[in-house]
Amino acid sequence: MHSRPNTWQLAGPFGMSDVVAKSSLPRKKYKQMRNHGLATSLQSEQRSIANIIAEIATPTPDVTLRSAAALAQVCRGIITGEGPTVGGRVHFSRSIDADDTALCARILILAGQAGDPVSRAEADALFDINDAAGDRLDGGRFDDLLAKAVVHHVLAACGYDVPGRDVALGPATELNGWASETEINEEVKYWLEKRVREMTRSGTAASAIAKAIPGLELPKELAVTALFDIAA
Repeated sequence: MHSRPNTWQLAGPFGMSDVVAKSSLPRKKYKQMRNHGLATSLQSEQRSIANIIAEIATPTPDVTLRSAAALAQVCRGIITGEGPTVGGRVHFSRSIDADDTALCARILILAGQAGDPVSRAEADALFDINDAAGDRLDGGRFDDLLAKAVVHHVLAACGYDVPGRDVALGPATELNGWASETEINEEVKYWLEKRVREMTRSGTAASAIAKAIPGLELPKELAVTALFDIAA
């Protein structure tokens, strides 16, 4: 059963620096937002999708941070079912649809047009979206995007060559077509294992990550799933 759309209005800028007063939000809603690192930037006007895209479309040294902030705004829209990223359409809270996923992909690909691999901040934002969206209405596209983006970041952070985002993250591109089994350094491994263990929804994305990055210490149920996927 889908959650009903929320009736309280979200507000906040594109960035994530302004602090919201806890008393201005229902206690349960504030706790949800806090748990996803989104209890900031809720008191002033959010920027439109057009403005978000325009800022990311021009490559700058901080473009991946801008991209991560834009993904955080998508996450807010997913949690509340309201705001500029839902585009005025009917959107149930805690659900992700094909338009949400398409916007995430567009943000990521635009942010990588100068050749930047997926950053840690962007990967963290995608993990947050994964945890926020309990209902999937996009045919599995977000799980595919999450796995590819995370592996893209991991391999690049460990010094491996990766294809451009437009190729690596494309729905027609197979993850195993460019991500071979590799060793990753301890810092990246620690971060990745922590994020995967924290996933409240560990379905096909977690299995795909575990398959592409072998040797991770994962929860037993996920490790078994990944093993069956590899055998298949």
